[in-house]
Amino acid sequence: MSLVLVVDDEPAVLEVLSQVVEDLGHDVIQARDGEEAWSLARARRPQLVVTDHMMPRLSGLDLCRRMRGDELLGPVPIILLSAVLPHGAPEAYAFLHKPFEITDFEGLVRKALAHAPKPKPLEGTSAVERLGDWVAEGFARPLSSARSELERLSEQGRADGEALHRLGEHLRTLEGLTRDFQEAAHLAAHAVTLRPVMADLGARLRQSLESSRQRLPGVRFSEQVPREPVELRFDAERVQRMLDALLEQAGRHGGEVRVELESTPSMVTMRVRDQGPELTDEDRQRLFEPFRAQGSTGRLGLYIASELARLHGGGLSVESTGREGTTFCVVLPRG
Repeated sequence: MSLVLVVDDEPAVLEVLSQVVEDLGHDVIQARDGEEAWSLARARRPQLVVTDHMMPRLSGLDLCRRMRGDELLGPVPIILLSAVLPHGAPEAYAFLHKPFEITDFEGLVRKALAHAPKPKPLEGTSAVERLGDWVAEGFARPLSSARSELERLSEQGRADGEALHRLGEHLRTLEGLTRDFQEAAHLAAHAVTLRPVMADLGARLRQSLESSRQRLPGVRFSEQVPREPVELRFDAERVQRMLDALLEQAGRHGGEVRVELESTPSMVTMRVRDQGPELTDEDRQRLFEPFRAQGSTGRLGLYIASELARLHGGGLSVESTGREGTTFCVVLPRG
């Protein structure tokens, strides 16, 4: 018996593929998009991944590439399913063009698992790491089921639209907290290894801003970002998480959020300024502390952002005045 991760953003397809794998005698864990699949893969380390390509947040192809770059997950075979990629991708172990016959799918699952490497034992993981992974794993299935039920009610049009919107917001909050808890646990255990590449930080910041504008329509985001590329080495996934956390925190107060990016030959400085109330000295001291009973000024996301900035050789600081609001400042070296 093997553990198989099945990934698809269409609930009906997800259930059919999962049932086929279970009928072959294997255990199944499910994910509804690439980001959720990536978290589950790191937590459970399956012997096989079956993934659709066209999905929100992270495509199947990007999931393949991310897994191939991971020391532990790199050898895990991946079956990629797609109706838009005619020939698949070299990062995948095998490819099936949609629509396909179930018998062909079964054959590929058997073949892939026959060649799948045995997982390495979890050595050296701390209690905090294991707790973070356990929480993420435990919440994954009920959150996925709740998301499917919410989409079903929305499609039927029988429930109050405003109520469904609020439920969707609460569900997104729970999904985000689950991801943040797992990441914070790994950071607290000093178990996060960066994979830096040379890239344009300005482009990454614009991407985060566009996402925040869609997620927070009541906030006015303004930016001052150089037109020319701001090149430096950073872990794209982790910096994206850091930027999203800072923009989310600043946008909680509504009004205007100002984002500025400056670069010199030796460093890059990013400032995120909101119009929220002034923070007390106690608030500032507790702002980046994890796993405490936090009030309106504290979030796991800020602890994650602070630690990720530190891992990149930089730092995150905060200034707050009643007149100018609160400014988060990230400094990253270019060396």
